Amino acid sequence: MTALIKKRIQYTVDEAISESAEYIMAKAGLTPATVLSMVYAEIANTGKIPVTAHVRKEDLFTAKLIEASYNLPSIKVNTDTAIEDFFADDGGY
Repeated sequence: MTALIKKRIQYTVDEAISESAEYIMAKAGLTPATVLSMVYAEIANTGKIPVTAHVRKEDLFTAKLIEASYNLPSIKVNTDTAIEDFFADDGGY
């Protein structure tokens, strides 16, 4: 009987992309570890790097929204004047 030897892999991913991708994985009933194992197996078996999304459009849109939410501008309002200016600014509309 052959013993299965496992290898631990650590990687760094942009937080917005990570949350977006993990949302899609969860919708598909998968974990990041399972997906990474599947990708490695596919590369080993076919010699090709698989990059295709297979989720509902609604889930893909939600994932994109999660990713976009990390790029929203933010401002600090810590004085009475700054609060008044914040609420007085209509953003050009």
